Amino acid sequence: MTLKIRLRMGRRLTGAATAVVVGAGLLGAGALGAGVASASTAGAVAGQQSAAPAVTVPWASVGTGWLLTRYSTGTVSKPEPTTLYLVSPSGAKYAIDTWKAGAQVPSVIAWAGNKTQALLYVSVPRTNAPAVAKYSELNLKTGKQTALTLAGNAYPLGYTLPTGQQILGETANPDGNANAKITLARYTQAGKLVKALITEKGYGISALYAPNGAALALAAPAAVSLLSNAGGTPKKLPVPGVNPSFDCSPVRWWNASTILADCEPKNDLDIPQLWLVPASGAKPSALTPVRKSGADLGDIDAWQLSSGLYLQSLGACGSLEINKQASNGSITPVTVPGTNQSPIVVTASSSRLLVRTGGCFNGGELVWFNPGTRAEQWLFKTGVQEVTAYTNEENA
Repeated sequence: MTLKIRLRMGRRLTGAATAVVVGAGLLGAGALGAGVASASTAGAVAGQQSAAPAVTVPWASVGTGWLLTRYSTGTVSKPEPTTLYLVSPSGAKYAIDTWKAGAQVPSVIAWAGNKTQALLYVSVPRTNAPAVAKYSELNLKTGKQTALTLAGNAYPLGYTLPTGQQILGETANPDGNANAKITLARYTQAGKLVKALITEKGYGISALYAPNGAALALAAPAAVSLLSNAGGTPKKLPVPGVNPSFDCSPVRWWNASTILADCEPKNDLDIPQLWLVPASGAKPSALTPVRKSGADLGDIDAWQLSSGLYLQSLGACGSLEINKQASNGSITPVTVPGTNQSPIVVTASSSRLLVRTGGCFNGGELVWFNPGTRAEQWLFKTGVQEVTAYTNEENA
């Protein structure tokens, strides 16, 4: 699973609760915080080093609100080791694995619902040749990495839900051909093809599993499509009054029976609007109005907290904003004390937002923030390279 923030080529930044990668930064005093322990890391691969002596992770407690966070005190000019931490909602940190300074450090693609498996990706440079993508699976209990190759040179997108017994992948489109045929399929963890689900033309297939794993929400022109996990013909869920020239993109499952999607209004290009689309086929409802003026240049994600409805919105010059929406659709900007500009909401609880910020070269910050009470719980003050929440669009 990953908040995942997704970049749509040539269109806009969309989605949230995805892994977000930035350059590492210097660690300030107290930036990491207390409560750091180490999990077992047997079976390290090249470029890795085992963490400190094993400390038991309370695996039975791992679930909603837990994070996988990649962290380093290094800079571009002075690399330092990079550690993958398992972080509890209370802020306890368990070192899962550590990579040596200067090593090729993988990114987390997804975190399985069984809590103990994660998909990794690393781009390996080659002399006088394009870089090669390498995929692997990491056992979070043992630290063992196993190389992963999917049949037909497909690449992994995430785990099936709810437990992650299989891997969802799609065939590659290396030339970026809009007419290329791409197949979405399920694979075993050994990489064997289990079931081809759908084949479409395009650059890629945007697909999000329902929490129970029975269906996937797919992007479609002026609609969201619902595809059975067994394959077959998708059920189209039209969204009224939106631009038919653009797909409505599923952001995540709002609940077990409703999809949160962003669509382009009919007469306002590139000003995304959020819709709630029932999987039953009932009429969708607009969650946010069309933004025609003001600092909010469109809304790309939303969370209903005990203190109100909060939005991840597009701001000026490619920045991101957090806004609170009133019942009449008007918004009030939300600022998180002590953070830099362009806050990214990774995930949320019933009352708090997990917010990360940080530029490409000065490290990232990570804080739980209650916008109703203004209470803060800092997890990292700097050095965050990537965050993957256990509960997000792949593991709701």
